Amino acid sequence: MTDEARRPGPCAGLRVLEITTMVAGPMAGQMLADLGAEVTKIEAIGGDPMRHLRPRHKDMAAGFMAMNRHKRSIQVNLKDAEGQKIARDLALRADVLLENARPGVLDRLGLSYASLRDENRGLVYASVSGFGPDGPYADRPAFDQVIQAMSGAMYLQGGWVAAEPFRTMMVDKYSASAMASAVLAALLHRERSGGEGQRITVSLLDAFSSFSLIDNLYNHMWLDSDDRIPAINSTIPIKTADGMVMGHIQTDEQFVRICRFLGREELIEDERFRGPWNRLSNIEAMWRELEKTTQAIPTAQIMAGVGREGVPIGPVNSIEDFLADPQVQHNESVVEYRDETYGRVLFANYPARFEKTPAQVAARSPKLGEHTDAVLAELGYSPEQIDAARTAGVVA
Repeated sequence: MTDEARRPGPCAGLRVLEITTMVAGPMAGQMLADLGAEVTKIEAIGGDPMRHLRPRHKDMAAGFMAMNRHKRSIQVNLKDAEGQKIARDLALRADVLLENARPGVLDRLGLSYASLRDENRGLVYASVSGFGPDGPYADRPAFDQVIQAMSGAMYLQGGWVAAEPFRTMMVDKYSASAMASAVLAALLHRERSGGEGQRITVSLLDAFSSFSLIDNLYNHMWLDSDDRIPAINSTIPIKTADGMVMGHIQTDEQFVRICRFLGREELIEDERFRGPWNRLSNIEAMWRELEKTTQAIPTAQIMAGVGREGVPIGPVNSIEDFLADPQVQHNESVVEYRDETYGRVLFANYPARFEKTPAQVAARSPKLGEHTDAVLAELGYSPEQIDAARTAGVVA
């Protein structure tokens, strides 16, 4: 085990074999690695496609660096029988196998759950896919924007004419979080059941449905009622003298406080804004009225005032503004890691804080095949056998 793998955390001592690419699978693996698990990532010869994107520094792409910290990388030719044996040997030693290949691909490589569970009873076999292991779309490829479009999320943002996806990998990132959560639940079941593993499947379709439909399903929830509300855009930023702010005014007390702070007491008795439903129904008018005042006040002055008044409003920040925010710095929401090869690296920190078993950013993402020799040595390969496997194109 490398020094990078000897880290504290609630999952310390767990072994994860990751055979994933791009975002959802790698991010799920990184979350487990952040929690202390030893994650060994098998990459095809040439590496995860994320390695070849920009921006990059030296030989490392930012996208790969962001999703794969704390892991070990081994390059294996899984089309070769010896490469398949290496992967299988690693799987039989693992607590978790995390994969996001197309349905059936790992079966053909001798790495199906059915072929592993008899020899590794406690294995948690976790599969991430676009649409699930079966069904009419099982063989279709899927990416983040595809699921955003299918789920209705894009339509609700702008209808047929102005439909627009979220400009972030919302589907992939939530799917990763759902998978990491499911893996931990399966490991808890294993502990309570005397060591019984199981297979888990998470699809991008199901994960994003569970996320986006929590509120987007309101008009369809009551099958025995015809009460419907129009689509209401409640995310309305307003101008300040030097930028923009956005907030959410939920309670009557919050509305009274913002009106008094801005010197707009006449709005308190305006029938359009009396009570939560009236404010929501007339939400754009409410914010435009408040904007008549805020557009003459600097953002910092507004933030100081709403902070005193307890009104939930925040500045519309650039990324640079966010990184400089004092609460962000206090929380260490983003941390700086210093590496001998890549210098100073910014990482989004693990979101939970543990009193007794802290998760921490303590290692960068691996170079391609950086740990091939070390992992093979752990499997019992001699230096001569490793050289022979590399010469034969089994590993790199």
